[in-house]
Amino acid sequence: MGPARSGTENREGCPHPGPSNGGQDVRASEARPNPRINIGLRMGRSMSVPLPGRKVLLTVHVATAVSVLGTDLVLLVLGISSVGGADPQTIYPAAHLVATWLLAPLAIAALGTGVLLGLLTQWGLLRYWWVTIKLALTAILTGVILIVLVPRLGVAADAATALDPSPFTDAERLPLLVAPAAGVTLLVLIVALAIYKPGWRLRSRPKRRHERG
Repeated sequence: MGPARSGTENREGCPHPGPSNGGQDVRASEARPNPRINIGLRMGRSMSVPLPGRKVLLTVHVATAVSVLGTDLVLLVLGISSVGGADPQTIYPAAHLVATWLLAPLAIAALGTGVLLGLLTQWGLLRYWWVTIKLALTAILTGVILIVLVPRLGVAADAATALDPSPFTDAERLPLLVAPAAGVTLLVLIVALAIYKPGWRLRSRPKRRHERG
């Protein structure tokens, strides 16, 4: 084996023309903070998605959440019309169509993007009360929409469009009013939690020590 190369020689064995500070440059570059890593450390997680990607995800989440609220308001208007004596053959097929093709997909998208935002940002899923409550309410609403609302509206639409439909009683018309009204109330609460962001912590985040090279 030949003699070890000094820090002032390049790969060909020739000395550098000036005073060597290669080792210092390497150490300085290693010690120079990386903004992406620092952001990840401040958030308490690794940055698997860059900032522009998270902004796109936040935009999709806000758009779908607001759309869920708007769609629920449409169902509320149909419920008010039904209780007011509107024709069930018009109301219930329309309500079933809105719930199946708009409300259910939007609710799933709002829930999915909300979970991703909790995982990819400093808020977490089980760190702040408002995030946990918001996600729990969104999950409950999504389950009620998929398991209860859409199937029952389908049954009501089939009954309203049957060859010999029986008249809908007031008790049969009332759920189309009550369910969207309850949904709108919970959605307004979810929006309020997202805007005000109460600082109540579900658990404290452990402190991390940053090593300096």
